[in-house]
Amino acid sequence: MVSVEAFSELLQVLYSAPLQQEQWQRFLTLVCEYTGSSLGVFLSADTRTGLGILAANAGWGSQATLSMYNQEYAQKDPFRPALVRRCRIQKPEGVYREDELIPAAEFLQTEIYRGLLGPANLRHAAITILACTVRKLDVISLWRSPEEGAISPDSRRLMEMLIPHVQTALRVRRVLGVMEQRLASAEAMANASPTASFVVTRHGNLKHCNTAGEALLRSGDGLTLANDRLGASEVRSGAALTQLLLEVASPAFALSDPQPDRFLAVERVSGKRPLQAIATPLPESHRLRSGGDVMLLVTDPERPFNFPDDALHALYDLTPAEVEVANGMLMGYTAEEIACLRRVSASTVRQQVKNMLSKTRAGRQSEMVRLFMTLPQASVQAS
Repeated sequence: MVSVEAFSELLQVLYSAPLQQEQWQRFLTLVCEYTGSSLGVFLSADTRTGLGILAANAGWGSQATLSMYNQEYAQKDPFRPALVRRCRIQKPEGVYREDELIPAAEFLQTEIYRGLLGPANLRHAAITILACTVRKLDVISLWRSPEEGAISPDSRRLMEMLIPHVQTALRVRRVLGVMEQRLASAEAMANASPTASFVVTRHGNLKHCNTAGEALLRSGDGLTLANDRLGASEVRSGAALTQLLLEVASPAFALSDPQPDRFLAVERVSGKRPLQAIATPLPESHRLRSGGDVMLLVTDPERPFNFPDDALHALYDLTPAEVEVANGMLMGYTAEEIACLRRVSASTVRQQVKNMLSKTRAGRQSEMVRLFMTLPQASVQAS
């Protein structure tokens, strides 16, 4: 008879943390313990992740054995075509003995039995099918030795009772996995940007900032962070920032009107040019996910800017000399000054500029500089 305590413990582990690999491992280990199985393998695959082993108990704990299955037997596992054939006549979800899927004599001649299962003294299986579709395959295989014999009726009922719960946990795992990947990708993209980005509440409580934002806060010149609240180091800018966030988060206009961005020059105690801030309201769906109300983007007008040499060469086929000229133009030097710095004639620099105008299809030098200013800039990571 299935123990209520055993079933409860399995459910507790199953639902505790769908994204934690160790919890799936513990779940399978407990399943093997309660069913008296020597070996358990949890195969989970879909079109996004491919075929792989979600968990395996101690019997197949070594990486070498897992690699052997993945490399040599996963794609020719005889139970897969047997399950596919079963899908033609009925829903495949359920618990099956190995001889209910493949005749015993045929199974004993398969490569996986002769090369892997037989040498490991594994003969009898209880195969729990959780999903078998074109896009998804989820299977728990429990294996027992010839001496242990076939799985007991009570153990089989336990696996049948677990099926809907494992299916639910797998759905949660896949949904959370996709969300986690999206969040990680979004964070990576934000961190790659040289523009300081802050997600804050209407009252200035900081929910997230990217790498550039963290660097700006560390400088303490312009923006500050105290008790997780974003502020300004200069008093007047602090009051203006507080008012700005409230106005952007709670616009006083009709819902049908477009929500405008607001701009603010944040004064700096160092006397440098003010930081340039733009605040935009987050859509309601983003507010619920992030916990913030406003996206604040801040740039430093005195931040060094350079034309990425590799980009200039790859996009416009500029030579190393022309790249140097481009950077001289960025610094505001004239052709004569660039010529002096590079120790060449002014006519040489003018010819290089002419070649660059042709390569970039720009009409004037100022247009070419604006074009170069649009090149993507990656945030420099602190070492």
